[in-house]
Amino acid sequence: MTHALKTILLVDDETRLLNSMAQRLALLGLEPLKAVSGTEAIEQARTNQIDLAIVDYKLPDMDGLTTITRLKEIDPDLKTILLTGYGSAKTRQASRELDAEYFEKDAMGGLWDLIRHLDSQASYVMVNSPKEIQDSRPPAEHADIGPARPDNSASALVSQVDALPRFIGETTDMQRLRKEIKRLADLDCTICIRGEAGTGKELAARSIHRLSRRRHQRFLAFNCGCFSDGFQFEELLGAIDPSAPFSGTILLDHVEAMPAATQEELTALLTDNPKGNAGDIRFIVASHRDLKSRVTQGRFSNKLLHTLSAIELAIPSLRERREDIYPLSAHFLKTLNAEFNKNIQTISEEVLALFMAYPFPGNVRELKYIIERAVILADGTEITPAHLPERFNQAPSRHTGVTPSSDKQLPTLEELEKGHILKALELTRGNKSKAAETLGISRAALWRKLKVMDKKKK
Repeated sequence: MTHALKTILLVDDETRLLNSMAQRLALLGLEPLKAVSGTEAIEQARTNQIDLAIVDYKLPDMDGLTTITRLKEIDPDLKTILLTGYGSAKTRQASRELDAEYFEKDAMGGLWDLIRHLDSQASYVMVNSPKEIQDSRPPAEHADIGPARPDNSASALVSQVDALPRFIGETTDMQRLRKEIKRLADLDCTICIRGEAGTGKELAARSIHRLSRRRHQRFLAFNCGCFSDGFQFEELLGAIDPSAPFSGTILLDHVEAMPAATQEELTALLTDNPKGNAGDIRFIVASHRDLKSRVTQGRFSNKLLHTLSAIELAIPSLRERREDIYPLSAHFLKTLNAEFNKNIQTISEEVLALFMAYPFPGNVRELKYIIERAVILADGTEITPAHLPERFNQAPSRHTGVTPSSDKQLPTLEELEKGHILKALELTRGNKSKAAETLGISRAALWRKLKVMDKKKK
């Protein structure tokens, strides 16, 4: 295999994680170089030809942003990734200004997926440049196949189904969801998929496509957050295959972020159904936001909302189906063992108890990334609380913001939820809209929870 990437510089003072990452890069056929400080990284860059640098934010001599700046002084075209366990909007913005990708250590799956695609020179393309459209692999938050795509990439994915993933879980909610997906697959109409971030909206869209009469046609997924103000569907569809009209299914993810002019064009496409111009297309849209509230705010087309909301599919959050945490954890442990060439046999009862008490604002995707991080760090045959992110290892009173009952080893779910809500309000200085977004719930849901908390005070 020919590699687009050859030498990758890893910069992190956490030696166990550094060595695990280097081992995995070697398994991918890449050549890792290691540095435990910014100074050492700069020396490596001066004496070696480096294709990609992955730099931890917290280093003993200088921060990761300063290190990246110094590395780019040596090679302005160097691809760089900032990796941090201390994520913030300010740090994310600073990394963008340096043209560096940004990943948190709790989301390592996205990092590895990006490395694979950079190495193959495939799949991650901006929708603003239709001529660059290529295929990529499907997400795997629940799936039996393939890596998960990163939630924090600004790239728009254009992809083709190559196998049918499945939702893991046997709760009533999941049984209902699978039946609904099969029913909707036969209807061949526009569908709006609603659900919090990380619940598996794209997986549901792919399943609908694969079970429909269009299963032998193409499936394309676009992130509407990447659409520029001048974006036009006709330009994009023509770029996919200028010689023939596109036929298949198009998923428009993050539809709430679509520019106003593009919303008007989509409304026209859906209402006029000009198959002679745009081909035989089934549109599926997905959003983790409350579209009705965005209409009220003047940020989304009321006409488009009515067009989209005729048939909706709701994906339950992981909090609503906690019984599925066990089979999901077992599934991820099995697949990640194979991916990392590990032999971890069990997840400790302590870890599973922490999982059952945790609200998982990032849903199934967050659970997968937490287990992936643990698999990377674990040296033995069991995942223990020591392998979890810091938020799991804090004392209950610090973790939740409330004091649990004295006769309980763990805080109750109610105490955990209250602590997370209060912490989110503290971080957003009382801004309920931003707090709701941080928690991964709608503003209305946050209001309801606050009302319940207020009643219990009285």
